[in-house]
Amino acid sequence: MLVWPLMRATDRHGAVAGLAASPPSIAAAGGSDPLAAFQRSREPQALAALVKRHLPLVRRIAFAHSDGRDSEAIDDLCQVGAIGLLHAIDRFDPKLGRPFEAYASACITGEIRHFQRDLGQIVRVPRELQELRPQVIRAAAHLSQSLHRAPSAPEIAAEIGAPTDKVTEVLELIEAGGPVSLDDESGADPGKALKYHLIDSRYRSFQLAAEDRIMLAQAMARLKDVSREVIEFAFYEDLTQTEIARKLGISQMQVSRRVRVALGELWKLLNSPLWG
Repeated sequence: MLVWPLMRATDRHGAVAGLAASPPSIAAAGGSDPLAAFQRSREPQALAALVKRHLPLVRRIAFAHSDGRDSEAIDDLCQVGAIGLLHAIDRFDPKLGRPFEAYASACITGEIRHFQRDLGQIVRVPRELQELRPQVIRAAAHLSQSLHRAPSAPEIAAEIGAPTDKVTEVLELIEAGGPVSLDDESGADPGKALKYHLIDSRYRSFQLAAEDRIMLAQAMARLKDVSREVIEFAFYEDLTQTEIARKLGISQMQVSRRVRVALGELWKLLNSPLWG
């Protein structure tokens, strides 16, 4: 892997810096073909000329992998795609007889897809839908202009020759967008986070209210020593019946009977006229 001054200013998903820091001098690099000039000289000026020549290709591929509306997202994809272009320049071997543009397109596309896969979505989307998404977006934009309305899933499917159910899944994916934070307060009840609206009615918290804790403590204090001891072992220390039996020197069956009796006593105390 070559180490260029330009590459030092670049990280995998960062901005490509210095590509146009100085006017490219193709002649100074030694030829009219930027790729050949760079392969001969390895000079930054030749690299800048080569990158500048193929930036429209980067932007075209980035646009194809975006929704076409968010300019900031497109710029991010262009930066990532430029990394793929640099990789293509570094690895291209003209002896294999492949056009550089075809090889560069594959590198740029791969880099953008990796970026979208790693950072774009927390919930992983099937690869089939990921690859279909740009086609659906382009077809929807084209049909919207010709129909003067939003196209339906069957119309988009007919346009790109894809199954309607797959197009529907892609449209739902686009509509869903990204995940929402449980702490988000921008919903229907401002000032109250989303998590407070998602309480399962079947769930009962084991964290008792202050009044309940006081009532329980008072009832526990009135229990017989034997009953209080077995309840503390079973429900406060979370011991198994076998462990309780070992501590008390009794059988497991006796532990089960004591727990049942102790709970009955505790229930009667909690429902006695003292708290009724």
